[in-house]
Amino acid sequence: MPTAVIVDAVRTPGGKRNGRLKDWHPVDLAAHVLKALQERNGLDPSIVDDVICGCVMQVGEQSLNIGRNAVLAAGWPESVPATSVDRQCGSSQQAVHFGAQGVIAGAYDVVVALGVEVMTRTPMGASVVQGMGFPFPQSQQDRYADTGLPPQGIGADMIADEYGLTRADLDAFGAESQRRAVVALEEGRFDREIVPVPIEVDGKAELHTTDEGIRPGTTVESLGNLKPAFKEDGKITAGNSSQICDGAA
Repeated sequence: MPTAVIVDAVRTPGGKRNGRLKDWHPVDLAAHVLKALQERNGLDPSIVDDVICGCVMQVGEQSLNIGRNAVLAAGWPESVPATSVDRQCGSSQQAVHFGAQGVIAGAYDVVVALGVEVMTRTPMGASVVQGMGFPFPQSQQDRYADTGLPPQGIGADMIADEYGLTRADLDAFGAESQRRAVVALEEGRFDREIVPVPIEVDGKAELHTTDEGIRPGTTVESLGNLKPAFKEDGKITAGNSSQICDGAA
């Protein structure tokens, strides 16, 4: 049985909503990573058996098989196939799993697992198109009649309640996560994996190289001053939850 190995892993810096990556078309952002992967490894893209791209909101700029569109935008040969998968927040991870499974099964020799989401331009919920029906049929709604089908933020608050997690617990976890991220940033642990992204700031060209979700100086006290983000009496805030909205890997 073949063994699947990861040869290289590259990504853009993570961006925040309306942040430094907001002007990038998601297809071009994904293509930017594909080209970097090619250049870093001296890769002949014609040997790639498949490109599997995870993407949640496959609508608008991210519709019509964004994985295939990224392959073409990167200038790779038309002979390189690609597909897009949606497992919601696990979409990019699923792309990696499918790629590894294909190698182990003997279907692939070389496969690229990719993920992209630019929520500034294709916001959460955008794939629920007005006037074209509701994604949850009555049978599904009936199954969850007691709780409804809450959005992710409300769901996080429900999980915190179920497992007895307090606001102090979550703020402490968030502050420690930020502290570790700052240490990793200062020690250069992200340098090898990050592909600089050209952007324009105030009419001047720059290279975006740092994750926007990292906030040096974050403390339990500073998080404690934030209002709940989803419920008036909730425990989830914009500070103790994930902040990455735009990026490709």
